[in-house]
Amino acid sequence: MGKFTESSALLPFPDLPIELIREILDFAAFSSSKTSLSLTLVSSTFRIWTVPILYSTVVLRTASDVKSFLHALSSPYAFDSPLVLPVPLSQNVKHLAIFALGPLQHIEKIISQCSNVQSLACGFSLASYASINLKLPTATVVEIPSQTQIIERHLLGLSCRDSIPFSLLSQDTTHLHAQISSLQVLLSLLQMHKQLPILSHLALRIPSTLLATRHSASLFFKSLEEYNGNISTILVLITDRSEASLNEWDVAKSMSDGKVVIERASASAVSQWENTSIIGKGSLWASADAEVKRRIRNSS
Repeated sequence: MGKFTESSALLPFPDLPIELIREILDFAAFSSSKTSLSLTLVSSTFRIWTVPILYSTVVLRTASDVKSFLHALSSPYAFDSPLVLPVPLSQNVKHLAIFALGPLQHIEKIISQCSNVQSLACGFSLASYASINLKLPTATVVEIPSQTQIIERHLLGLSCRDSIPFSLLSQDTTHLHAQISSLQVLLSLLQMHKQLPILSHLALRIPSTLLATRHSASLFFKSLEEYNGNISTILVLITDRSEASLNEWDVAKSMSDGKVVIERASASAVSQWENTSIIGKGSLWASADAEVKRRIRNSS
């Protein structure tokens, strides 16, 4: 760093390369949303750098949140303003969680505008969403690509309480996480291969009572894998808190290919999604993928 002088005392980063300054600001913005908001007020350059980080993960918990965020996406601005962003605000959203129950029409507009979302978590009723002819963004897969972008769908809370409308899910979905509360909804997963041809990762958050015996669980997962040939990892998150329930469900040892990994579910599915959607926190399937790879190495 250059010699400190009286004139340089007014500069926050004297003699630092612009790339290093941005690294510092990015680190500060990722560390705290409050800091991100403050940085957007420093200058137009800082705002352009920080807004994509600020909006990379968006969580909407209430109807008020939904309305406010839609207003932010829809607000017009002057294109000759120095505060204008290089891309629309909606295109910065990579992780979107909507745990509010509505308004469903507003939710559809938000999802359709945020077309770059890689991880979408739904807490609203998908059955109600489908019943009034609302759509989720869809993509048709003609052939399985050699390299596929990760597209996650997390169906939590009320989203699939009664059923899973697979027609709402895009065919390019690679990772599906569903919170299942009934045997009927669980068995409906045997039909998902018709809509999700490139699904590679599945996570099921379920109580142990849905498939009460080792035999029934083993049959279910073998059928699931037969119908979904591209699945490489199935993560089963047991919501029961007792050790006996977890041990009874550890059917992975009886599976010939070892793709099924049993873990105890976290106390909150919502908090778990938030933790795994923040940059640097890893993936919901990270530990399960590592376990499956370990089994493959040991078997070979």
